[in-house]
Amino acid sequence: MAGLRGSSAPVPREDSERIKLPRIRRKTSQPELAPMAEVHQKNISKYENDGVVPSALTLKTIADALKVTTDYLLGSQREDAIQDKVLLKYLREVDNMPDDMRQAIIKVLDACVRDAKTRQAYVYADR
Repeated sequence: MAGLRGSSAPVPREDSERIKLPRIRRKTSQPELAPMAEVHQKNISKYENDGVVPSALTLKTIADALKVTTDYLLGSQREDAIQDKVLLKYLREVDNMPDDMRQAIIKVLDACVRDAKTRQAYVYADR
């Protein structure tokens, strides 16, 4: 497997949480993340709990699997930063619109998000 080695230098606790938190938010277990990251599950545990730093290649693979940036995993970007460039472009345009138009778009987005969450809840309930 590629990228099995990482530095054994300890990492501050908050940095090791940068893998664990998005993994949990995406309802992905360590055993599920391991093959996506091309490492053994024990390594995922070491990255999250023991402060072991993954190699650059492994870090990139983990970031891709968790749909976060390597900058986020390295601590220089917030997880909630918008990654989708097209979405970000539209949100910037909406942000510059008059308040009444912006509020109308927010209501439509709210309804779409609520509908998507409801559908997702039914998918999880059927499992």
